[in-house]
Amino acid sequence: MRAAADVRAAAAAATAVIALALPACGDAAPRLAGDRGAKTPAGPRIVRRIEPADLIPADLDLVVRVDVARMRAGLGQAAADALARRALDGSPDDLLERALRRADVVWLGLRLADLEGGDRVVVVEGPMAGLAPDADRWEPVPSAQGGVSVFDRRGGATARADTARIVALGDRAVALASAVEASSVARVLRDGPDARRGDPAAEGIVSLDLRARRLPPALERRFPSIGALVAGVERVRAVASLDDDGVRLDAEIVGVDAAGAARARRFLEVLRDNVEDARHVALMKALSIEQVERAVRLRWLLPAPVVLSLLSAG
Repeated sequence: MRAAADVRAAAAAATAVIALALPACGDAAPRLAGDRGAKTPAGPRIVRRIEPADLIPADLDLVVRVDVARMRAGLGQAAADALARRALDGSPDDLLERALRRADVVWLGLRLADLEGGDRVVVVEGPMAGLAPDADRWEPVPSAQGGVSVFDRRGGATARADTARIVALGDRAVALASAVEASSVARVLRDGPDARRGDPAAEGIVSLDLRARRLPPALERRFPSIGALVAGVERVRAVASLDDDGVRLDAEIVGVDAAGAARARRFLEVLRDNVEDARHVALMKALSIEQVERAVRLRWLLPAPVVLSLLSAG
């Protein structure tokens, strides 16, 4: 199945996707002339609730949101567990494994151009009461935010991909940051969420938000056509939703200009129209691709048997 392999390789290359308490305006109002030293009593402090997804820093360009509760309801417990096992493949984090068993929603932030480095932040939202890191491996560190607990790995992370910091938002969510991203998570805790962070739609069972970046120079020289394709893309958003007949994918690729969008459209059309394996022709023909100015919109219904096959593969 050379064409199917080409699809996977080309797609991989093309995409190569807490309460924060702030003081009010001061503990006391400024003194007015002639007030003889009288002070206005301090008002209540303004507390801004930080949402779990706010912990994903903007330097991670691919953010994926998985609605685990909706997936359990729509696909069944077995399918949800199978996907969780794949997500945990190779992960040594016992806390992450335990958190995923309680998950309602999971966010995964990655640096797409450097996946092998393992820079990532995983945020798991759900009933986390009683979930605590191993005291022999994790030590609490001071937190200026009420209702937020922070833990650092004792002795520091031994590898770049290891979880180095854990942030618990009370009993409602827990975030695990790798070594490089620990300082970024500390920054968003202190200063508030990044304005340009990835923000997948809160829809469907899986959604993603990718802020495309150019390939590293060495890869651009090696794969100039793919480099030009990626350089012409600004952002990719996609949502996969359960449908009576399977899973429906709705995606939008935004080009830096109409020409960049046209390159992406032509690339996808070539993939769709040149599948050689007869078993996949009908499936690929169901992929709708249209361009409106600098946006390319995709709509695709994956039949239920195909979805079940993908879930059970491997």
